[in-house]
Amino acid sequence: MHRVMEDGSGEGRSTGLGVLLRAFRDAASARLGRSILQRDVADALHKSERWYRDLEGGVITRTFTRHELDTIGTLLGLDRVQRHALFLVSNGGGLSSPEAVEPPRISDELRLLLDQQPFPAYVVDATWNVVAVNTAMAALFPWSTRPGANLMRWVLLSADARDQHLNWEADAEVCVRMLRAAAVDRPHDADLQQLISDTSQNPAVRHLWTHGAADFADHYDGHILQLALPLFDGQVTELVTHVLQLAGIPGCRMTILVQRASREPACEQPVQVT
Repeated sequence: MHRVMEDGSGEGRSTGLGVLLRAFRDAASARLGRSILQRDVADALHKSERWYRDLEGGVITRTFTRHELDTIGTLLGLDRVQRHALFLVSNGGGLSSPEAVEPPRISDELRLLLDQQPFPAYVVDATWNVVAVNTAMAALFPWSTRPGANLMRWVLLSADARDQHLNWEADAEVCVRMLRAAAVDRPHDADLQQLISDTSQNPAVRHLWTHGAADFADHYDGHILQLALPLFDGQVTELVTHVLQLAGIPGCRMTILVQRASREPACEQPVQVT
């Protein structure tokens, strides 16, 4: 079940190898200001144009060699995450660790680390379900403590998120790019595919899925959030995301939202929550 990319009508279509190759080729053509033809990619791979046309059209499939991936990546100007996505689609997805599918367990040590953070901090699983938050996070973002809280669903589907994120379009676009990357890594993850289906079919978000089919991201570390939070009476607050991979619970990530240093010559103070 693949619903990562959509056509202009909003109807989902497969994210197979051919679809991804076409998206990358179209994006490269737009970026360079000239058409990169199927013949150009075929020549670079030392294949016939018909063979590549069938590959891009989904008539045939292919597991690419490292050399072929490098050749396509160089020709189309693919970045690290795009090359990895092409590799995963070519190989039918990634290799999920058995531990990653088990319900995450927050250890006492991790709970202590969360609680000692002066800034908002939270832990999400591989599908962005919120599994733990600290006091500062709960105060700033009450939604994060509700049963079934999911970061992607809140950012992409919540009216509150659109009000509180002053650059909601840019923040939401990063989320969509991460969902695209996750989908090619775990094409058979039912929860992930449902999350993608719900967000890609929502009228307020659908355009983010349709206009950037070649755009992928595998993290949001260092992303700057400009927020107008109710706790601070709408005063603009800038937070920087710092994402940590948790070796003890595979697939889970801990994010700390650090207040961005003021441009004024003053010492940075933690977000004060009372």
